[in-house]
Amino acid sequence: MRTEKSEEREPDGTARRRKWIRRVPAGVVGVAAVSLIALTVSPVNAEPDTRAKPPRGRNPLPAPPQVHDLDFLLGSYTCDYTPPPGGTAAVLKLTTRRAMGGHYFYTDATLEPGNVVGRSAFGWNPVDGKFINQYHDNWGSSGNYTSSGWKDGHLIFKGPLTQVITPNATGQTSGVKLDLMDDYQVLGRGHFKNSTSFTFPDGSILHGSYDCRQ
Repeated sequence: MRTEKSEEREPDGTARRRKWIRRVPAGVVGVAAVSLIALTVSPVNAEPDTRAKPPRGRNPLPAPPQVHDLDFLLGSYTCDYTPPPGGTAAVLKLTTRRAMGGHYFYTDATLEPGNVVGRSAFGWNPVDGKFINQYHDNWGSSGNYTSSGWKDGHLIFKGPLTQVITPNATGQTSGVKLDLMDDYQVLGRGHFKNSTSFTFPDGSILHGSYDCRQ
């Protein structure tokens, strides 16, 4: 066990990473940057091009075909989490369903220990030609990731994460800004793995992984 004196000699960055590993059940990460967009353009030619008038009451714009590359996420999964060295093993439970007429997949997650409840919204960005993953949780953490799609059996999301270290009901607390990578691999029917890495501002990296089964 480390003594109080040895803790004081650690560089600030090392101490913060050690605290983060102890306090944060790393891995319920995803992303959320909820933005409100004001449409100030003329409504002329703003109707979606559906090539045919949709039936009354139906979604006027079908979901893009690219979202089917995320179908492996659908359903309920229990994931065993292997943390970075010094971390605590955890169990993550995921439930993913289609939303907004299939344009998005919403993943609701709970992680124990830690009492973390989070939501990820996966979708397709038709302008940039990339998948997106927007995340937020009840600790106040949030992130925003993108992926260019499947390559050699891997679906890799990368992006910034603001991770709360100590949740606090006052709305003011400490945290750390990280670069996160989620590397998904489908291992079989109802079975996938997510290898995660967290890159700190000083360039140091921590690794963890989730093994998820239905």
